[in-house]
Amino acid sequence: MSTLKHFPNDLALVILVVLLCTPFVLIPPLNETPVRILLGLPLVLFLPGYALIATLFPRKDDLDAIERIALSFGLSIAITPLLGLALNYTPFGIRLLPVLIVLSVFTISLALGAYVRRSMILEEERFIIEFWMLFKSIKESFNQLK
Repeated sequence: MSTLKHFPNDLALVILVVLLCTPFVLIPPLNETPVRILLGLPLVLFLPGYALIATLFPRKDDLDAIERIALSFGLSIAITPLLGLALNYTPFGIRLLPVLIVLSVFTISLALGAYVRRSMILEEERFIIEFWMLFKSIKESFNQLK
């Protein structure tokens, strides 16, 4: 079993979006910008499910891309209300700050768990997203339109 040479790009992006969302939700001048919505919607509707899917299915052959995306949305839509329900039975209640903290901790914890799971399997079997290949294919598709 080999170790990961660097933190996977997809998991790093998940953690980055979660951490970037926090100041745009909490700091008054920033929380009035549209960036709050652009970062908040993925935090609620996609990232918790994606982190869970990445943890449960660390191999590239486990699920294809469409299944990962669909399950990420579906699980996020299921996870977020369940976390809210759990918060309802705490003294904190369902308010902005507790919801943000619980969603952030949940998502980052699962992303770190996915990193650990991926590091325990062979490198050629790991699920990875090569963003540069994605950008290259998009660029080539635009070049074909000319």
